[in-house]
Amino acid sequence: MAIYLFKRISSSIVVLLGVSLLLFLLIYLAPSDPARIIAAQRLGGDVPGADEIEWVRKEYGLDQPLLVQYVSWLGRTVRGDLGYSIRTGNPVADELRHAVGYSLALAAAAMGLVLVIAIPAGVLAGMHEGSVWDRVMRFVSATWVSIPEFWLAFLLIACFSIQLRWLPSYGAKSWRHFILPVLSLGLISAARLAYLIRSAVLEELHQDYMRTARGKSYSYRMSVIRHALPNIVAPFVTMAAYQFSGLASGSVIIETLFAWPGVGSYYVDGIGFRDIPVIQVTALFFASVFMLANCLADVVIVIVDPRVRVE
Repeated sequence: MAIYLFKRISSSIVVLLGVSLLLFLLIYLAPSDPARIIAAQRLGGDVPGADEIEWVRKEYGLDQPLLVQYVSWLGRTVRGDLGYSIRTGNPVADELRHAVGYSLALAAAAMGLVLVIAIPAGVLAGMHEGSVWDRVMRFVSATWVSIPEFWLAFLLIACFSIQLRWLPSYGAKSWRHFILPVLSLGLISAARLAYLIRSAVLEELHQDYMRTARGKSYSYRMSVIRHALPNIVAPFVTMAAYQFSGLASGSVIIETLFAWPGVGSYYVDGIGFRDIPVIQVTALFFASVFMLANCLADVVIVIVDPRVRVE
């Protein structure tokens, strides 16, 4: 167990190092000069002169070799020194900490909605293959999955904010501001997860051990509860972790549409203003959330599934 955890954490760290290097290279090898961008932002968007650009290049260490710049940036990032926003002049760590709280709250609420809908819908559809409920669930899942999240958000805004005027369409001042972003993120993810759970249940129901369980005079429902459902815990945890990491790190469009002050909106603002420290840190944060969620899922699977421990 300890060896497995060490290998899993080590591999995640190596992947994150690779991601950090890629992010650094993509920004600093772009056609635009980072020193010119920073100098222009410091001058309020005016065209900087050669002296301003040279001063910025020396002040930010951009005159150093690229490898030295990367090692220096990575060392500061590991220590928690994420630099300062070019746009606001505030520490990126403080701004990111404020935005992370909003993003995690939104992701947690959306994930709660996903689990409440997906688990019973997927399990019942798998237990009653070919029934009316199964056909309805598959039709609804295929329909919802085909709808882009931003289009669903537009529909919800048009219906509940513009026409009915029941819910606010932007901001994060009260619980009412949660509803539309959570629905936009959660409904499509719930449809996707429900379909995957149905497939996992059907796969287990066609195994030989299920026929043996039925031969021991177990009722169909009891055999599913006692034998089939425990065996889908591992794939379910993997699917749920993937969904949560997507909700936490992939809600850029939804946060922007609803003016939600999370990491997604912070990232978009950084791109709009060419705020290089913000872009680097937020992109690395998205990758870290994805890696952490999948790493925790693997650990949970090892704990709950004896077959994985044996392997």
